[in-house]
Amino acid sequence: MSATEVLRDVLIILIAAKLAAEIAERIKIPAVVGEIIAGVLIGPSLLGLVGASSALDVLAELGVILLLLQVGMEMDIKDLAAVGRASVSVAVLGVVLPLAGGYAAGLALGYDSNTSLFLGAALSATSVGITARVFSDLGALATVEARTVLGAAVADDVLGLVLLTIVVRVVGDGSVSVGTVLSTVLLAVGFLVVTTVLGGRLGVWLFRIIQRYSRAAGTLVALALAFALAFAELADTAKLAPIVGAFVAGLALSRTESRERIARELTPVGHLFVPVFFLQIGIAAQVDRFVDPTVLGVAGALFVVAVVGKLLSAAAVLSAPGDKLLVGIGMIPRGEVGLIFATIGLSNGVLGGDLYAALLLVVLATTLMSPSLLRFRLRALRGAQRLESEDAMPASGWL
Repeated sequence: MSATEVLRDVLIILIAAKLAAEIAERIKIPAVVGEIIAGVLIGPSLLGLVGASSALDVLAELGVILLLLQVGMEMDIKDLAAVGRASVSVAVLGVVLPLAGGYAAGLALGYDSNTSLFLGAALSATSVGITARVFSDLGALATVEARTVLGAAVADDVLGLVLLTIVVRVVGDGSVSVGTVLSTVLLAVGFLVVTTVLGGRLGVWLFRIIQRYSRAAGTLVALALAFALAFAELADTAKLAPIVGAFVAGLALSRTESRERIARELTPVGHLFVPVFFLQIGIAAQVDRFVDPTVLGVAGALFVVAVVGKLLSAAAVLSAPGDKLLVGIGMIPRGEVGLIFATIGLSNGVLGGDLYAALLLVVLATTLMSPSLLRFRLRALRGAQRLESEDAMPASGWL
């Protein structure tokens, strides 16, 4: 693909993203929903203005890294630690229930055990990018529900890594060793612990020096992005998703003296690249397969398992503060994680074309419905809190 073609695609994507965001704002739906729909419109399935390409993949990856970096910078590591136990509980239940449900649904639909196992694994994934964007757009990242969901999504990524390793080995070799599972778990957990503890100290020290001695405009924000990319590369080396590394980098930068300046200068960059990630989801969709009755039937069964399994995961925080339904809704979207599982299943010959299309339809449906449900639930909660505050008698009495 030539540089001219890449620039043309970027031109179309940026215009489509901003038009979609403007329309979404006017009709009162989350911008992320409008961007995904815009991706479907300009993609190969409909207008064919933009096709899948490696250049688009890179821009989309940069966009989601920027998104998770910004989300991490708005978090406090102490707040995340406060909901750590609840997040892990939600993550575990949110993996086990869809895995078991997907496996049972696959067997009931007549697929073999390997295919059913892969279906269950694909349904267990959770996309931190989708939920993070919605909570950020609604100014709700500071809520206990947002911290619980984002912490659970990071833990879900670690569990998903282990699960994917096991499933691919079982499907490919027929078995998996205990040593492989243990090494995968230790590497993933070790990465999170080391980078969170040492990264925070390194970030404070490094950016204090950069702020003190830098003179050129843009040095601070450029090195902050480089810091996030380095953590993303470390996460990839540890066989975790790069976005987990970007999130940890954001947590480290949130403790620096330059936090507000970095966040302010990163915002315009995010406006350019973050929408590319959401448009790519729509561009990758194959709408023509979605009208096949067989695909629709399978997708419907898997969709029920996907939604119910994640909603029930909120049962893990019954004794914890926060709205349980909001936590469950926040775990629903599959996004890029579900797409990765589906693609690996197709490339390994586990999933056929129809089953791959059904999984894509589930990923797309859960990704599109979650932002609107989150927005509706948050508004309902805020309305109830406002009514309670108005009905409560002032400390000094009504007179």
